Amino acid sequence: MKNYFAFIDESGNSTQERFFGLGLLLIDDEVGDFYDAIKPFYGKAFELARKNKLARISELEKQNEFKQISEIAKSSKRFELKFTYINSTNKTIYKALIDKCFSFPSVRFCALVIDRQKKTSKGKWEPVLNPWEMYIQQAAMLIANNIKNISPCQICVLADDLTRPSDIKKSFERSLADAISFRLKKQNTADKIFGVSRLESHSSLLLQVVDTLLGCVMFDYKKKNGLISEKLALKQEVVVQGLREKLGVKSLAQNKTYHKPNYFSVWEFNVK
Repeated sequence: MKNYFAFIDESGNSTQERFFGLGLLLIDDEVGDFYDAIKPFYGKAFELARKNKLARISELEKQNEFKQISEIAKSSKRFELKFTYINSTNKTIYKALIDKCFSFPSVRFCALVIDRQKKTSKGKWEPVLNPWEMYIQQAAMLIANNIKNISPCQICVLADDLTRPSDIKKSFERSLADAISFRLKKQNTADKIFGVSRLESHSSLLLQVVDTLLGCVMFDYKKKNGLISEKLALKQEVVVQGLREKLGVKSLAQNKTYHKPNYFSVWEFNVK
């Protein structure tokens, strides 16, 4: 029996966004080696962001824009790797990070994508699904179905922090664990979830890897539906293209599972 860490992150949690996505990274006892291999890319991106910040402050000083400098100083935002932070100066770092991910054949990734809008009888779009319930139920489905493919195993689930609505009494951890157990029981798979915990994404480099891979998949779904601006494409396209080339596809926006060079799966979930 193998032990796995399951890192899970979401994208598009606002009901104003058309697409909602969940990314799941499954790593076995190679997790330490994988972390060590990824850490240098974090260091490079952090140092680049630090230099850009100092250059920005220097420029503001020349312009006597001291109010903006003060706002920068007051910011409590912590640095992390995120797909939305990819720009023209750091995109080669993110592309190299994805290349490194694929040098670990046992690392598995799965993305679930939901088009949270559906057409009414009048042909208009309307939002569907409650964000909390959607996250819990679809994360449980994503994890349970992936466990089915690698059973027997034991899983520790580490998820990006999600704020619990005031009308929900059960904790996120208990809610997700119960939902996973229910799914596993339905598919006659042994319940081997030995822990569920939330983490702040800035404190977990591997959650940041999930964000980056999921971001690439979401990019192509948005691009397919005309939701990516030309300006944004110039910044992020090269990173997404690097992942497409790894998998040998023209677009990640398709319901498909790849087994080479790694297990990489995209699931489209259709809202009824």
